[in-house]
Amino acid sequence: MIKLKEKWLWDFWLNKDNDIWYCYFLQADKSLKNPDLRHNNVTHGLATSKDLINWEYHGTVFTPSKNENFDDYTTWTGSIIKNKNKWHYFYTGRNKKENGSKQRIGHAIGDTPYSFNRYGNGLALDLDKNIYQELESDNYWQDRAMRDPWVMKHPYENKFIMAYTARASIHNDPYQCGVIGMAESNDLYEWKSIQPLFGGLFSQLEVPQIFKVKNKWYCLFCNHPEDWSNEFKKNYNGPNKRGTHYLIADKFEGPWNLAPGPYFTTSSEIELYAGRVIEKDNKFFFMAFLHDDQNGNFIGEISNPIPISFDKNGLMSLEI
Repeated sequence: MIKLKEKWLWDFWLNKDNDIWYCYFLQADKSLKNPDLRHNNVTHGLATSKDLINWEYHGTVFTPSKNENFDDYTTWTGSIIKNKNKWHYFYTGRNKKENGSKQRIGHAIGDTPYSFNRYGNGLALDLDKNIYQELESDNYWQDRAMRDPWVMKHPYENKFIMAYTARASIHNDPYQCGVIGMAESNDLYEWKSIQPLFGGLFSQLEVPQIFKVKNKWYCLFCNHPEDWSNEFKKNYNGPNKRGTHYLIADKFEGPWNLAPGPYFTTSSEIELYAGRVIEKDNKFFFMAFLHDDQNGNFIGEISNPIPISFDKNGLMSLEI
């Protein structure tokens, strides 16, 4: 488990190089006293491990810009990918002048996985208002969602794709406008938004991760009950608690459908949020940050790997 005495930890992203796992995470000082203040007082930390159990903390590796910039207020959740001996570090940025109301995707580069410099001013992708919902005065929401980038190689083509959380004007009910946004790039430097992967049931789907197991494609996401639309709730038969769930598809091109049944993580007594699936020794495991305990107290630690089992239809369950 990754836990720090002086800091809360939450959303995280991993990469393995040779025999070392690199885990990057959002962190905030417990001296804030109130964990709800962590979102605007955040930096990125790094821990490494060879077994996903025992971790060495390497301190802070990324912070909001010290100069006026799109990311001078906060740097939030991201992902990392190695390509041509460079480490490409993608993240969410928010600006002070806008009081953090607009989210954008940033890009930094490292020669090693231990430190990064912004590529240019760091801005990799701004919102395409022809596809995604811009922040307007008559919007239902008070922020513009564009965060939590998940970057990976395209499974069939010689390019890269990015999944992220966003909203699109696809329904009259604002709670059915949350989407998994998508973008593509030939080189990791220049990005173009494309049509969303999925939407129509939630006000937001946070922290996406796309992966394949055998002949099925999966897209993890997480959200809270207050993000659920009436359309979703009328068919939902699980507990009313925040957690991680997933979309499933027979092909990467879709169609993508919500996995049936309760959320993936509802078998855990502690709320497991912003989860990631990882492959180790030809087996699949789930890690998440520990959100609230049974009394509603924020924990702020990252779990040990939990084995995943798959049924004959490809549906996942945690071996807790």
